Amino acid sequence: ADQTNEPITSRTLKIGQYILYSGAGDPRKNLQRLIHAYSLLDEKLILTYKLVLVGNLLSEEISLINRWISSYNLSSNHVILLGYVSDKELVNLYRNCKLFIFPSLHEGFGLPALEAMSCGAVVLGSNSTSIPEVIQNEEALFDPRNVSQMTSLITKALTSESFYNSLLSKSLKKSLNFSWEQTVQKAIIALSDTIEKSNKYK
Repeated sequence: ADQTNEPITSRTLKIGQYILYSGAGDPRKNLQRLIHAYSLLDEKLILTYKLVLVGNLLSEEISLINRWISSYNLSSNHVILLGYVSDKELVNLYRNCKLFIFPSLHEGFGLPALEAMSCGAVVLGSNSTSIPEVIQNEEALFDPRNVSQMTSLITKALTSESFYNSLLSKSLKKSLNFSWEQTVQKAIIALSDTIEKSNKYK
């Protein structure tokens, strides 16, 4: 069957337009700054685009995220925690998001950003570690410690049609530069590096 014509899920339909993040919820993922940056968007943008967080989060991480949502005067109507989703649903979420944001402070490789790009999503990400190598577009990068810069770039992508279309065109082209063989090799290197670092602290 042709996967490209797969209907979007009922959950996605209920969400409407959204900005997406997928991944873990540990501190290096920088979700607090992402939620803060989202809260600083113009009210019209917040009302138009929900922030959807996908990933198998720990209960402690969920509690923290809910505290951040409240502290930035947002609600569960604005920031939606979908938790774990199937691969099929994740692909649908990538395909139908307005933006995919990857704000990590540190990444071994940044596979979710590549997955999103491969599904045709416009991806904005942090300018740290391996993420620029995946996104390969300086215009789509921000300082992950600079909340106002993150907000400004998200705003520009959501309000400038020419900028958005430029990001989309470059994202599709760059995703084709990665064969799955290259991706596996980079992932192996990243995992080896992570294991080596963790062994140092034992």
